[in-house]
Amino acid sequence: MEESFEPKIIAFLCNWCSYAGCDLAGSLRYDYPPNVYAIRVPCSGRVEPEFVVEAFLSGADGVLVSGCHPGDCHYRTGNYYAHRRFNLLTRFLEVIGIPKERIRLEWISGAEGLKFSRVAKDFVEHIKQLGPLSLKAPSNFDWRDLTKMIAAVGSAGKLFWEKDRCMVDMVQFFLDYTQKNSCGECTPCRIGTKRMQEIVQKVFDGSISDSEISFLKNLATDIETSSRCDLGKMAGKLVRYTLEFCNDDIESRIKGSCACSIPANMGWQQVVMLR
Repeated sequence: MEESFEPKIIAFLCNWCSYAGCDLAGSLRYDYPPNVYAIRVPCSGRVEPEFVVEAFLSGADGVLVSGCHPGDCHYRTGNYYAHRRFNLLTRFLEVIGIPKERIRLEWISGAEGLKFSRVAKDFVEHIKQLGPLSLKAPSNFDWRDLTKMIAAVGSAGKLFWEKDRCMVDMVQFFLDYTQKNSCGECTPCRIGTKRMQEIVQKVFDGSISDSEISFLKNLATDIETSSRCDLGKMAGKLVRYTLEFCNDDIESRIKGSCACSIPANMGWQQVVMLR
């Protein structure tokens, strides 16, 4: 690697802790590399996956996301959302050709100016070892739509499945997961997903009616748009996807079997349309 290479690092820093820590580092003259460009955000939970992807698409070689220590968030749970999004994004970035080592999440308080200095220096040296980021995107790939899709998925994660899996089984599994992991703070997620779970069970029993399927679709749309957290939103999105693209699985399940007709490669454009 050429010694002259100086990476461009975009740092998303929460206003209440990490940005204050960055400011303290300057006040106490704890130096850190000038190629770290700080962007102040209200909370680390405000850093959408779309922001990170946009930073890389705009020429960044690395992205640092930093917020308050767990339990000290000014907005109570914002940094927990940031952590969940980070876990999603590190897995997704590799799918689009960006090594997960190029993004870092750190908890830095307003009193930790020295820690900010050390983290910044260490991350810059790490990116220097990796070298410049070179994205090789297919010519027909719409990155802008892709980033919107990532933002829509949010912190709940992204679901991957084999093409021979029954989509109704996937829905049943995820609704059960949502019920067990819901924080219970909002009605759409706490009660709405339970109602969806009860209707989906009728698919397995073979007793679901057309009116109940229509009601399930409307309920899924309402839950997707009104849930406060991305877990509830993802449950609604998954049910709506199944109703729109996997009718063969539903009909087969009603009859006691499964067609396993999940579209193998439906294309990013159709996925993005599910926003």
